[in-house]
Amino acid sequence: MRAIILAAGIGTRLSPLTNSRPKCLVPVGARPLIEYQLGALRSAGVGDVVVVVGYEQQRVRDYLGRRVRYVENPDYASTNSIYSLHLAAAEMDADLFLLNCDIVFHPEVLRRLQAAPGPNAVAVDEQAVLTPGEMNVAYGADRRIRAISKALSVTEARAQSVQLARFSAAGARAVRDEAARLVAAARRDVFPTSAYGPLIAAGELFAAEVGGLPWGEIDSLNDHARVAAEVAPLIPVA
Repeated sequence: MRAIILAAGIGTRLSPLTNSRPKCLVPVGARPLIEYQLGALRSAGVGDVVVVVGYEQQRVRDYLGRRVRYVENPDYASTNSIYSLHLAAAEMDADLFLLNCDIVFHPEVLRRLQAAPGPNAVAVDEQAVLTPGEMNVAYGADRRIRAISKALSVTEARAQSVQLARFSAAGARAVRDEAARLVAAARRDVFPTSAYGPLIAAGELFAAEVGGLPWGEIDSLNDHARVAAEVAPLIPVA
């Protein structure tokens, strides 16, 4: 099992915390953000971790050293995370977890992803208050995802995405190929979920419910304060 962590962005909304360091190294409680992810991956038995770096990438390399492998996105300032994912295409030939670097989450989230039905799954929180503009998810009783998008109406959605996914090797290749198609079509400003379309159309992407487990996304200073106070203390040190 492999993991890809997307960590190339500038994190402008976290300024001044990101003025001289990448988002993944911003302290959250007692640890840098990325340590929560690496700890959860260790708990899930994942030792092969690839980090896509960009902004202040040398600081990430200096901090993490040889614990992980690296892919560099030199165009981090003008592209979205779909492009970072595309640059990691050579790594998308195995069963893998795909993570955004700004999510703090309990290790049990990965275990539930592993136990989810079907070959591919996205972690979702049915207990989250659905909000327009968040990454919302629609699916039925069979848990097959019908749509996942920030444009998805809350009236159509059933849960909020935790923005962590698990793919089989075949699923990873399908996402890889769709990401390449989107980038070739000059759609470098979309989210990686846009590359999940073929899996959704084939009925091969499932929802893994993780509501009730501690998790939080850090996009803003308010998010940072909330996650540091309410989520980080509940995450075990792996």
